[in-house]
Amino acid sequence: MLTELLHRETIQITNEVANWQDAIRFAASPLLQQNKIEKRYIQAMIDSIEQHGPYVVLTPKVAIPHARPSDGVNELSMSLLVLQKPVYFGPDKAVYVIIILAATDHSTHLQALVDLTQVLQEPSQIDNIIGCKRAECVMDKIKQYTTKERL
Repeated sequence: MLTELLHRETIQITNEVANWQDAIRFAASPLLQQNKIEKRYIQAMIDSIEQHGPYVVLTPKVAIPHARPSDGVNELSMSLLVLQKPVYFGPDKAVYVIIILAATDHSTHLQALVDLTQVLQEPSQIDNIIGCKRAECVMDKIKQYTTKERL
């Protein structure tokens, strides 16, 4: 499921961004351009972190911002941004990979999260993704890490 949601058009790699808010805007931009989310969904993700703190940093180096389906999700979707220089979601929350999750309900995205867990469970796998310079490289790593459990 993860490889169905993440593809060349939804994966971006850049050197750096000014702050975590810009990182979320940049990471979500492919979904906005494809009309999978509305602009208000991006603001809802930012507002949620401002209200509740950096709870979206689920593992070292990785953040998974999200908001409620009713905040402007048109279609189940994900996007991924790799940063060469980290952005800080908090004093000790350096993030290199931002994965935007846009769910339409409370269950259809769960298989994608299971797949994502396989990718993020090993720090070396996260580092390999951070080391990618092209979207195709990120795709290859995700395919490799999600299929190795099934072999």
